[in-house]
Amino acid sequence: MQKQRLDLIEMFVVSLGGGIGGSLRYLLSFLPIAGQWPLMTILINWLGTLLLAILGSYLSHRSSRLKRWQAFLGTGILGGFTTFSTMLLQTAQLTQSNIVMAGLYLVMTVVGGVLMIILGQYIGHVLCGERL
Repeated sequence: MQKQRLDLIEMFVVSLGGGIGGSLRYLLSFLPIAGQWPLMTILINWLGTLLLAILGSYLSHRSSRLKRWQAFLGTGILGGFTTFSTMLLQTAQLTQSNIVMAGLYLVMTVVGGVLMIILGQYIGHVLCGERL
């Protein structure tokens, strides 16, 4: 019974975080971006990846008591904030008009995401007082 209760609490914090993250992403969609390119999706995914890497690196050096923070911030807020499915849909839409731009968009998203992971892990280690 205790395990079920913990799972329900974790599901609640993930749901709450997902609502916050999805709302933040929605609000950012109102910022003006010039042109046809889905730049906001790239920026959202890069920022979400950076923050998730910082969080993961930081929490991996902390006690397990912070597990709910990972669920709330990582799975919930940042999971709701980032948008893999939108990125893939926009890539497919770009292929209809310009396959080169679609390929560039996909490569920029993935390569930028990997760079954000590297940077985020570095920042997470620095926040924990580690030297690399």
